[in-house]
Amino acid sequence: MRAIVIGAADDFVPFRKEEGDLVIAADAGWAQPGVEALADVTIGDYDSLGYVPSGAEVVTLNVKKDYTDTWEAAMLAVERGCDELHFYAVLGGKLDHALANLQLGVRLAEEGKRAVMHGRDCDVYFVADGALKIEAPVGSRVSVFSFGKSRGVTLKGLEYALEDAMLGFDFALGVSNSTVEETASVEVKDGALAVFVYEKGSDIRS
Repeated sequence: MRAIVIGAADDFVPFRKEEGDLVIAADAGWAQPGVEALADVTIGDYDSLGYVPSGAEVVTLNVKKDYTDTWEAAMLAVERGCDELHFYAVLGGKLDHALANLQLGVRLAEEGKRAVMHGRDCDVYFVADGALKIEAPVGSRVSVFSFGKSRGVTLKGLEYALEDAMLGFDFALGVSNSTVEETASVEVKDGALAVFVYEKGSDIRS
């Protein structure tokens, strides 16, 4: 089952709801364009939105809590049987919240869930103790970041390949690579990685 989680960041892009999808708005994610008509559930303390919405199932959280509204939305999706989670509007805006959301993606991958975070010019995929296939036009930019120590990292189909390497959180060896084949792969034997895939032609410089 697939969940779509909508955050409040400023990098929202339109999405399509398919039959069977569970759409969850996290706090001010409810105010993103078109979400009110598509959301099945809204969850949060509503400090950002400023009011408790109506028109969908409402889950209200205490303002004083240990986890972000986006984290709580993801856990709700997992509790309801979702093993594939797509996030929108979770990477722009506040840097600390973006980092917290990347940590969430890693956590989901470690628990065997498929998580993808969609931004305006890139998608972020997560892989833990396994392999990830990347299908993108040749010349697409790819950056691979480790959370902690990741051992046995192998990159194929990229300009700068790696074979059974180790990546750490304290050194950006995997930044700013690019695809040389339409299908590339990222494998990690022990650890977790966040893989940023930018649209070919994105005007981004390192």
